[in-house]
Amino acid sequence: MKFKIDRGLLPIKIHFFFFFAALGPLLPQINVFGKQLGVSPAVMGLVTAVLPLLWAAAKPLFGYIVDYWPSRRKFVFMTLIFIMSGSYCCLWLLPMPEEPETAEPVLESVYQLNDTVYIKTYHNNTDAILEKYMCHWNCTTDETFQVYLTNSTYINTVYIDNKENISCSLLHMEFNDVREGETICIPKQDCNLLCYDEALIKDVQIFNRSKREVGSSKVNTVDVLEKDVDKIKRTDLVKSEIEGSFYMTCTFWGFVVLMCVGTVAFNVANCIGDAVCFDVLGSERGSKYGAQRAWGTAGYGVTALLGGWLIDVVSGSNRNKDFTPAFIVAIVATIVDLAACRKLNLPSLSSPDDSGKALRAVLRIPRVVVFIVFAVVVGIFDSFIIYYMFWFLEELAETTGSMEQIKLIEGVVVAAQSFIGELLFFFFSGRIIKRWGYGTTLTFCLFCYGVRLALISLIQHPWHLVFIESIMQGPTYALCYSAIVGYAAAVAPEGYSATVQGIVAGMDDGVGFALGSLIGGQLYSYAGGRGSFRIFAGMAIIASGAHALLFAAVTRNDGKEQKQPEVTIPEVEKMLPVGDSNAIYRDTVVPLDDKQKNGDR
Repeated sequence: MKFKIDRGLLPIKIHFFFFFAALGPLLPQINVFGKQLGVSPAVMGLVTAVLPLLWAAAKPLFGYIVDYWPSRRKFVFMTLIFIMSGSYCCLWLLPMPEEPETAEPVLESVYQLNDTVYIKTYHNNTDAILEKYMCHWNCTTDETFQVYLTNSTYINTVYIDNKENISCSLLHMEFNDVREGETICIPKQDCNLLCYDEALIKDVQIFNRSKREVGSSKVNTVDVLEKDVDKIKRTDLVKSEIEGSFYMTCTFWGFVVLMCVGTVAFNVANCIGDAVCFDVLGSERGSKYGAQRAWGTAGYGVTALLGGWLIDVVSGSNRNKDFTPAFIVAIVATIVDLAACRKLNLPSLSSPDDSGKALRAVLRIPRVVVFIVFAVVVGIFDSFIIYYMFWFLEELAETTGSMEQIKLIEGVVVAAQSFIGELLFFFFSGRIIKRWGYGTTLTFCLFCYGVRLALISLIQHPWHLVFIESIMQGPTYALCYSAIVGYAAAVAPEGYSATVQGIVAGMDDGVGFALGSLIGGQLYSYAGGRGSFRIFAGMAIIASGAHALLFAAVTRNDGKEQKQPEVTIPEVEKMLPVGDSNAIYRDTVVPLDDKQKNGDR
């Protein structure tokens, strides 16, 4: 097969590449960026639930504006891209919280020492169950020392590692006596021995520590307990006040506003970009949409990987990540994208003159309504994956000690999604849909969502996600997205291409995303990462079966409708011809003939 590039399609290819290249280092990180600012999963769920409702209304509105004033399509399109990147990059100006300082751990228990204490050498075969601690006396500035203590409320023996010279001075205690070869020491009077689990010393963080306090017999244990219980209450109160006051700060509301504006602009620009692409291709080359959109996948994957790696390099071992490289990459990509959009050669289109009559007729067709309803269902699953997959991944990284590499891992995940899954399925989506039809394709995609969500819930290390996403992103997101936008292009009456794209996309990643974010945020807080992904997996499998049954029922009705009089509206008759039993899900585009198969890509 001879392969060549149509120069007339270069601007739309460049647009897709750099439009998504600007989003690659930012979009997957928006939620974890908010998490780093201090936003909780439940609050993030509420914020991201509002966002889709905004762009669900904005998409058809801007689509109608573009259709009504077709000569202004390019200007509106470029303005939305500028607003999108400008809003996202202004997040760069928000102040990040300071690194948490190591603080003295919260008291866990109070133990008593006898008036005299035996000091013995620690042996692994000792009958006592011992735990190793780092200790120091709270009434002196003496250095810390290591001891082994039993898990009991009364301590009369302390074990140490020193096997050659057992001395009370090692523990900063006074010598008392030696009995049967065992050293006896006197603890410091009116002084507490503060001991910390040695395993926690290297990475002790505020509000998440354990501590034991071993006091001498002359210390009032009740008083100590009362003081430390009060300390814990004050600590919890301060933590609650900090979290509560954060949601009243300019930082939080700046994040919300910029995220809302940027995300709405992105979704509207993406929707209009699909309509522009179909306008550039025309009806004869509409099947080439996937091949153009694949360039966006490539750009997204390149910058997601590059941005993740650069963030980790710049941040080093800091707990809070520095997102500066991501914003720089986004700015550069946006500049190139806007330059490419200026070169787009859009065909002349006329404004619709039927006052929306053909559009309303299409939206009343039952088989179109069924498709739109399940587009909402797909949006629910996409929303949960987009907003909470990396949240779950970062929690897993904290438990597996992978936080220093987490941004690199996330970048590799996105690159695997893009270069392995999406590229293949976007490129061959036209052939798959042509062979299977829209109904079978959507049923298959919903089933794959169930498999994908279930596999994510099983991972034990962040790197495991790379393999899952490289395989499952294609048959879920890429194939399903191609089916949705293709179907919208197929049913759109003349002059309403952007409007119908806005309506269908608004239901998919508008209403669907709102429901997914709201349900997902609350479910994640209640069931945790693994539990919520497993619940959504079950929902996807059920949705797949429900769609298969409805698809069969509607196509049977289509067979009966073939005997009815023809539809009187020319646009509907043209876009939804009654022919085969799969009328609900027509081919997205005109099938390729032999000449076109060997033509430009």
